[in-house]
Amino acid sequence: MVINPRPKKRGLCFFGGQPGGPKRRAVRRLDFVVLFKHSNPMRFLLIFFFTISAQAATLVTETVGQVSDYVVTSREVQISMVIGQVLEPSSKLPKNTLPEVRPGQPGFSGAVTQVLLEQVVVLEAENFNVAGVPEAEVDAAVAKVEKAVAGRAYWAGIEPTAAEVRRFTTRKLVAKSFLKFKTNSMTGIITDQEAQAYYEKNRAKFGSSPFEDFRDNIKAFLAQQQLEERIRSWFEVIQRKYKVRNFVAE
Repeated sequence: MVINPRPKKRGLCFFGGQPGGPKRRAVRRLDFVVLFKHSNPMRFLLIFFFTISAQAATLVTETVGQVSDYVVTSREVQISMVIGQVLEPSSKLPKNTLPEVRPGQPGFSGAVTQVLLEQVVVLEAENFNVAGVPEAEVDAAVAKVEKAVAGRAYWAGIEPTAAEVRRFTTRKLVAKSFLKFKTNSMTGIITDQEAQAYYEKNRAKFGSSPFEDFRDNIKAFLAQQQLEERIRSWFEVIQRKYKVRNFVAE
């Protein structure tokens, strides 16, 4: 028996245009009834199988990173970026706009890195036994996300479950809380001598104004610079510790 790979035009055309084209038509239940009634049952089952496979393939996800044994998918990155924008809106996007990041787009590798860092920070927080976030805080954050994404086509296309939204939201809150804890512990004190040394080394930047006019600003600048360097070094250590890999960047 020879099966024609191209379904007849009788309401069972899945792709418009050229084979493999992007347009897709909905298949009505009535079409299946008519097809089953007038066709060989085996042919019906084969076509039904490929129909379901084609519809399931609309949501594509791929492995984009790994932290120890935890695998990060592109879909997880998409969900996480939306949650992050809702909880802490970026000034780079218009108000009430969701970040529609996709594999292959510029900046997607950076989004993957962000999720990987969140995951590794949470693992480190668990080691310090400070990974707890009040349930009320999680509930409020989840409610905020659900309200912001309601009716959004991009979000519906990702098909996030309630469990995923809660898990990724919790991860963001834990990571933020632990980063605050680490930041406070890493913040150092810049002495007047250190500030004076910087002033003398960069005298041309300050003109003829005396050191006292810039002392506080110099100390704040050096403290921030020192903190950023310590955090950067810490990130490098925990990334090696938990064997973080960004497959998009490789």
